[in-house]
Amino acid sequence: MKLEERFLNGADEIRRLAMQTLFERLDSLCEGAIAVDQQARVVWMNDKYARKLGLVSADAALGREVEEVIPNSLMRQVVQTGEPILLDIMEFGEEQFVVTRMPLNDEHGRVIGAIGFVLYDRLQYLKPLVTKFARLQLDLVEAHKRLAAQRRPRYTFASIIGSSPAMLELKRHARRAAEQDATVLLLGETGTARGGC
Repeated sequence: MKLEERFLNGADEIRRLAMQTLFERLDSLCEGAIAVDQQARVVWMNDKYARKLGLVSADAALGREVEEVIPNSLMRQVVQTGEPILLDIMEFGEEQFVVTRMPLNDEHGRVIGAIGFVLYDRLQYLKPLVTKFARLQLDLVEAHKRLAAQRRPRYTFASIIGSSPAMLELKRHARRAAEQDATVLLLGETGTARGGC
């Protein structure tokens, strides 16, 4: 066997073992795990998740549509779109779970199901992350306010002094011109100016 073939066979074996190890590690570390088929029917659930959902056993969920077991599940969406939902908060009764959902593909890349993991069942584990996110959101809101303030016009039609009929007519024409996407030529005693409105 050539060196390249041995390398490729070894790489395939490492990949297979890595995937198996990753799955087993996620299953042991997470608070629950579930897999559904292409029709979003439960094909596997670990016992921890079954207990958390109040089921007698994981077998009680097998073959049922995922929404029958987990009413707010988005597993069907993952199967239909083929897109993962990497981090989400799912509500189940009075509880909230931090979950991740990923599509399962066959060797041709077709979506054949999805798998989901409950990463945390207590949101306080995410408090530092949520606090940082909230702070960033506030910073963004403040930045938008500052930007909007800088973009506000210095002068408005109300800034124009005068209430004579000629001035009122001028303001009326100016308002109409401001509503148009056109170039306007202004002529006057102090000179001429040309600008786009």
